[in-house]
Amino acid sequence: MSTKRPACEDHDTSHPKKRHYTVGWICAITTEYVAAQAFLDATHELPDSASVNDNNSYTLGEMGKHNVVIAVLPKGVYGTTSAANVARDMLRTFPNIRIGLMVGIGGGAPSSKHDIRLGDIVVSTPYNKEGGVFQYDFGKTVEGKEFQVTGHLNQPPMVLATAVGDLEAKYELHGHQLEEAINDVLEKTPRLKKKYKRPDPDTDRLYLSGMLHLADDEATCAEFCGGDPSKLVLRNARTEEDDNPAVHYGIVASANQLMKNAVLRDKFAKENGVLCFEMEAAGLMNHFPCLVIRGICDYSDTHKNKDWQGYAAMTAAAYAKDLLNRIPVNKIEAERRISDVLSDLREVAETHRDIAQQQLEIHQDQLVIQQDTVKQKLSDKQNECLQLFRLTKSTEDVTYEWYKDRVEDRVENTCMWFLNHDHFQEWSKQDSGPLLVSADPGCGKSVLAKHLVDHALPRSATLCYFFFKDQDQNTVRQALCALLHQLFSQKPSLIQHAMKHFEREGPGLINSSNSLWAILGDAVKDSQAGSTIIVLDALDECAQSEFENMMRNVESQMRSDQLGYGKLKYLLTSRPYEQIVSKFRGLLDAFPRIHIPGEEESETISQEVNRVIEFRVERLAREKRLSDTVKNHLASQLLGITHRTYLWVYLVFDYLKTEDFKKTIKGVQSSMETLPKNINQAYERILNKSKEHLMVRKALSIILAAGRPLTLSEMNLAVNIDESLQTIDDLDLEEEDDFKSRLRSWCGLFVSVYHGKIYFLHQTAREFLLANLPMPNTIPTESQWQRSITIRQAHNVLAEVCVRYLNLFNSDAGVLAGSTPETNGYVDNQALLDYSASFWGLHFREACIKDDDAAIVSVVLRVSDTDSKAYSAWSTIYWKSQYIYNPRCPTGLILAAHLGQVVVVKRLLAEGADVKAEDEEYGNALQAASVGGYKDIIELLVKEGADVKAEGGLH
Repeated sequence: MSTKRPACEDHDTSHPKKRHYTVGWICAITTEYVAAQAFLDATHELPDSASVNDNNSYTLGEMGKHNVVIAVLPKGVYGTTSAANVARDMLRTFPNIRIGLMVGIGGGAPSSKHDIRLGDIVVSTPYNKEGGVFQYDFGKTVEGKEFQVTGHLNQPPMVLATAVGDLEAKYELHGHQLEEAINDVLEKTPRLKKKYKRPDPDTDRLYLSGMLHLADDEATCAEFCGGDPSKLVLRNARTEEDDNPAVHYGIVASANQLMKNAVLRDKFAKENGVLCFEMEAAGLMNHFPCLVIRGICDYSDTHKNKDWQGYAAMTAAAYAKDLLNRIPVNKIEAERRISDVLSDLREVAETHRDIAQQQLEIHQDQLVIQQDTVKQKLSDKQNECLQLFRLTKSTEDVTYEWYKDRVEDRVENTCMWFLNHDHFQEWSKQDSGPLLVSADPGCGKSVLAKHLVDHALPRSATLCYFFFKDQDQNTVRQALCALLHQLFSQKPSLIQHAMKHFEREGPGLINSSNSLWAILGDAVKDSQAGSTIIVLDALDECAQSEFENMMRNVESQMRSDQLGYGKLKYLLTSRPYEQIVSKFRGLLDAFPRIHIPGEEESETISQEVNRVIEFRVERLAREKRLSDTVKNHLASQLLGITHRTYLWVYLVFDYLKTEDFKKTIKGVQSSMETLPKNINQAYERILNKSKEHLMVRKALSIILAAGRPLTLSEMNLAVNIDESLQTIDDLDLEEEDDFKSRLRSWCGLFVSVYHGKIYFLHQTAREFLLANLPMPNTIPTESQWQRSITIRQAHNVLAEVCVRYLNLFNSDAGVLAGSTPETNGYVDNQALLDYSASFWGLHFREACIKDDDAAIVSVVLRVSDTDSKAYSAWSTIYWKSQYIYNPRCPTGLILAAHLGQVVVVKRLLAEGADVKAEDEEYGNALQAASVGGYKDIIELLVKEGADVKAEGGLH
């Protein structure tokens, strides 16, 4: 469905399937992207999912009767390679695209044969055995003073070429209405007029080829070059009988550098019939056969300016829309998919990925149908129970599916070491039993687990999974809730096993591991369950305090199944650490062939890493335009390095992608000498790139200690909080997108941002930073990063951030309830309140603050004062997270004892706090400390005369 609209004002709330989009439209810059959107007849919602390797942003909509996908190159990135990358990603997510358009601005090449003027349109059409677009080697031109054509490119699809001829005849017979169409759009979208309307015709000046604009960028042509007729090519004004803008048909020249040379422009126009120069089309023609449409914004000389860019983008978009309106829908549908007509191996591989994407779409459609069916089959009470297991409060919450989907897809022909293993083959044929896969860090265990879940395991079984993630999705109750949600979604009748527990415990059921294990055990033994496969990835990232109990329950289920009570299979992945594998001893005794030690398959895995390297080298060679000789040398060098892992490959290719090495064998050799030899070297190099070491260390400490992943807004506040702040007005905060860029400049690939939350790239990144030995409680300033931060230091940093932030609520200004407007947006000053309220006590306790930390202790006392504005701000949030209600204000001593804050208890006792004071919740401070098991505080209170026999309070 779609919403018809006069311009780009209305937005639809639905969209066709991705496979219904047949026209791909690519723009190079934002100006072109805006013009394209302005001519849409209707807009569609973006799809719910895209290929995981798709880095594009899209606008979807209709032009006439065609569904169109519009994408733009990343801001500030230009050239043939970037265009090819955008087209590649577009085809991954929208595999049914049949025709392509490259629409935007270009530099004209006027000649005696072609009176090209600013605002005119050039359409790529075959000429003199060329396909409409050809690429020239700009580097050789500069050095050798001659243009040298380096490649012959594909022609656009025949349906586009035919339509161009048809439209040309129509324009010759009746003229065109392009100017009227542009004016109509501008009238309906007035905010575009300033930038996109036709400029004053007097500013359209074609200077003689020998007349150079030598001024700096601040001086305009009007100021520096002037309008002296002796400097200009004199042209007759166009009359009413002339098309204005005019449309020209012929060759578009493309390269990776901007053409700013009038002499070479003229030479190229004369000898090769070039009408226009641009920077993207050559990257598309062999990878995304398309028609190139360019509005002329300058004359490819030194007199470039941006005055005509907006209007030129509009003329190109107006022509493109006119062209589409001349093509019947069935003509486009009769064309082969672009992905099908590409012949090289990379495009064949991408076609396979397209098919997989379509299958995933079908699978997603089936899931939607399945979810609707489940809702119909379950009572309201049962649906309430099912949704409880999802552990989400809103549609914005991260789900267990997301943790799987964020893992990269495997490269073709990898993971075969496991799939072909005798133990896996044997396990696959069994009705029940466990299978443990261990492998060293960075060897692709999660990629394997994702491939098993998405493709390799039988669809006939009920398949449930959970991907553990340290500090975020790392508890057994989260795993059990996810497994039960999947099990009951696929087998609705099994939810009966949960209902008696739900009726007894209500929402508290999700916090009872014993009840959740019991429900799972009963459900999988039910004859209606059939064959059930449970995949648990990254067991080493499960909370240490819960791991042993989890394995005990898995072993119990497996032994029960061994007796013939069900058809349950577990597939588990983990690092090969002894403290983890030892917990499987009971299972290993009962099931001797359950372990596949990937660490003993190093040769086979190494061969698969080679495939990934070869795949990534091919991609890098395309992006950097390496010759075959240089590409092959780079591949041989990388393949010769020993002890490689998938993670190392990922980090190394990121390094090579950003490294500006010389594209020769010696250049590659020089770059190889500086290549990180292992993951730790790669991490060290990433973090040493930034010169702001103190801010980097503060950010990393916060991520290390965080009780849950922080959002960008929370981190933005956190890194800017320090002892100098007196009020919220003292904060100097960037907008979220700008802060995201800054965080990337600090930490590079070391951290990742997913769904607005901040994570370490990999568990090994956390382990790289974390010091095993106690260290002084100060943040070091040296640039050595490995094992440089203790967990106590990290908690100290975050404790101080949270406490000082909460103390801002005590200032006269307080923290605004809304947001503070910035230059182009809003920064939420309260973004850190929920986190600080929930976790400040934990961080202060884990930091083991000592008596000499007087400054921060004084701030804690102000924040803990139950009569303060700060306490009012954080206490309700905290108590709700603990008990779902707000108790009457405890005394400061009871609060400190409850939070386990030894140093604060000491300070309050020294200041004469009443050790026997009571409240309704805990009774006295001694009881509060006893509930938390804080031995040091208990001893302090008893020494000060606390009543050990007191019985007040609920605890």
